[in-house]
Amino acid sequence: MRIGILGGGQLGWMTVLEGRKLGFEFFVLDSDPKAPACRVADKAFSPEQVEVFAKSCDVVTYEFEHIEESLVEAVSHLLVPSHHILKLKRSRIEEKSFYRRMGYPTAHFSFAKAKDLFYKLKEFRLPAIVKSEKLGYDGKGQYKIEHTSQIEEVLKNHSPQENFLIEEFVDFLFEFSLIGVRNKRGEVKVYPITVNYHDGGILLYNYTKNIQIKEAEDIITSLMSDLNLVGLLAVEFFFCKDGKVLINEMAPRPHNTGHYTLDGCYTSQFENLLRAIADLPLGSTKLKLPSGMVNLLGISLEDMDMEGILSMEGAKLYWYGKEKRERRKMGHINVVGDTQEEVIEKIKSILELLYQRI
Repeated sequence: MRIGILGGGQLGWMTVLEGRKLGFEFFVLDSDPKAPACRVADKAFSPEQVEVFAKSCDVVTYEFEHIEESLVEAVSHLLVPSHHILKLKRSRIEEKSFYRRMGYPTAHFSFAKAKDLFYKLKEFRLPAIVKSEKLGYDGKGQYKIEHTSQIEEVLKNHSPQENFLIEEFVDFLFEFSLIGVRNKRGEVKVYPITVNYHDGGILLYNYTKNIQIKEAEDIITSLMSDLNLVGLLAVEFFFCKDGKVLINEMAPRPHNTGHYTLDGCYTSQFENLLRAIADLPLGSTKLKLPSGMVNLLGISLEDMDMEGILSMEGAKLYWYGKEKRERRKMGHINVVGDTQEEVIEKIKSILELLYQRI
């Protein structure tokens, strides 16, 4: 099977590497021929070659939502998950409106054009969260507003035509993720819960937690059915102090919170994506060992105590080979242990080695 991937980042890189075990061929479309996935693909294509790319593939998936619309349209007949799911995810406003329309639990929200943002915020108790409609990932375009005087600074970063989502601030106990997978036959499997910790809107680390939150499992299963999704769906949730579960956002692709599955589960999220879109039986999502992951943000190989990290039992480095930039995801470290407590201690040790913090 010839599988195309829109986007050459690390999610595509890991998808290709995992897919080699299944004997697939991979073609990647990206403007940077040195992008991680391009370097391991059978062939890389530039955006100008999208028609040739489409003719080379049996099916096309994506590792990133914010793709130029003309490219998406050129491969829409091959796209899995489908074009309508991708379109929904590319707008924070459309995504949240979908949850409301379908009766899924979210924080109270509204939306406004840039010129109306100041007045619309007055309907919310501060602090509130303001997010730009487009290009929402890794904390981009997201602001915690504690006083309306901050709005002027927010608007400096955006065009006057920008639309904004406004959400009530949720004082949650913890944030967690679930990743589900669904194939063309309607077979569904769900991975274990991970608890997630962010730094400036970017995931810093997470670990599996030995709890079951049935409401969240029911939500992700129902979401995949309502969307008629084939592939992966990652959903980030808030677990509130009153016991309520609220959806924060979803991603119809491999997700940073699922990197631990490469070493912690019988089948990684990347392999199960490929099984799903190829209409193969889904692999087991069961946990082999308690697991966790630490992101390497803006760190070069030279910055790391490689000796200290690789001498830690159960630690495994994944290096993406990207050019170093501030707070850029350069790689990650997976850890496994006999207990959840052991995994957390290993994560603390890695954070100390990397960032001199716990």
